[in-house]
Amino acid sequence: MVSSVGVASTARVSSRTWMHRRSSIFALLLLAAPTFARNMLYDAGEWSSLWWLPTQTTAGGAAQPGTQLMGDVGIPHLIFLPSGTPPKGGFPLIVFLHGQGESSPSPLPNVALQGPPQSAGRHPSTTPFAVLSPQKPMMSQFFDEEVASGIATAIRHYLGQQPLDPRRVYLTGISQGGIGTWGLASDAKYNELFAAIAPVCGGFPNRPNKRADVLKSTPVWAFHGENDSILPVSMSDESVAALRKSARTAEVKYDRIPEARGTDPSWAAAGVPDMEGHASWVHAYYPPGTRVGENPPLYDWLLKHHRPA
Repeated sequence: MVSSVGVASTARVSSRTWMHRRSSIFALLLLAAPTFARNMLYDAGEWSSLWWLPTQTTAGGAAQPGTQLMGDVGIPHLIFLPSGTPPKGGFPLIVFLHGQGESSPSPLPNVALQGPPQSAGRHPSTTPFAVLSPQKPMMSQFFDEEVASGIATAIRHYLGQQPLDPRRVYLTGISQGGIGTWGLASDAKYNELFAAIAPVCGGFPNRPNKRADVLKSTPVWAFHGENDSILPVSMSDESVAALRKSARTAEVKYDRIPEARGTDPSWAAAGVPDMEGHASWVHAYYPPGTRVGENPPLYDWLLKHHRPA
């Protein structure tokens, strides 16, 4: 039989032990909660305004590390250069082609509404690439000669002026820019610029077999929503099929997303309506569950590839 004194003493010890444990658990939660809240890309930062869109212009075509700027060398564009010490060989460069809604006469800063320039504006300290985002005219295509030559001029300008790695230049784009990615990279005049490409919700603009042959040594990772209500998934299906029928020496990956998102997290502030299944770039550039400072799988895949020296 336990005495009342023993029971009371045991209760006091148990109470102290529980209070200590509860304090420790609470302290851990306090430390952990901000990490989870801050670091998830979809929760990090303010989404009620487009505060990250650039407002400054380059001076004489010179990039400013850590800040996304507007420039006009070759073609109107945004340019972002990471801050800090460049890796051996220089920073990799990702060239991003926007969707039709961001074509001029839309203001140039709107090119950063989504995709890699959005990430560069919102999270400049953790963006692993330099980002070049050209803007095309509304009635033009990215693979039209005047636009394509302007993009190539801008790329070569920054490769010559900034600590960038010419062996690690990557091309990606969404919607109209996804079509532009397929079209520009499959032009024999410009194919040699790119170490790998990632077209999102696009497709070859024409002559798929001939263009697929040009891309035979270019790694490709394509994305498209099966439920895309704007550009049908058959566009990517047929383009990827053409690649796989060609005499390829490079990898082909294809994410055919069953239920792609219909909105980018920035669209509410920009007043852009939902487009069922069209925002498959969310799954490519900032997939749900990604934390600030983590590369999405696409970025890690791109960084594995480089052009021969």
